Amino acid sequence: MNDGNATTDNSLHVILENADFELTEAESGNVFIVDSDHNAAKLDSNAMNLIWLSEKTLEISFDSKLRTFKKADEIDGVKIVYKER
Repeated sequence: MNDGNATTDNSLHVILENADFELTEAESGNVFIVDSDHNAAKLDSNAMNLIWLSEKTLEISFDSKLRTFKKADEIDGVKIVYKER
């Protein structure tokens, strides 16, 4: 989760990188980025769920009330499948 400020909401980011990648506060998601859309949805552990369906397929299920900023279909040969709920 990236913290918001006076003009931006907190946001959830999904980043797909190699195991040796070091996350910094300046990084943003390369796969999926959402926020609460002015509190229409809660940004908690139920907001999204990540499941590896196979070695090359990641499923992201998420609350349909979240506002989406980024939604990649594929990153480095990994297919991303989305399910709104």
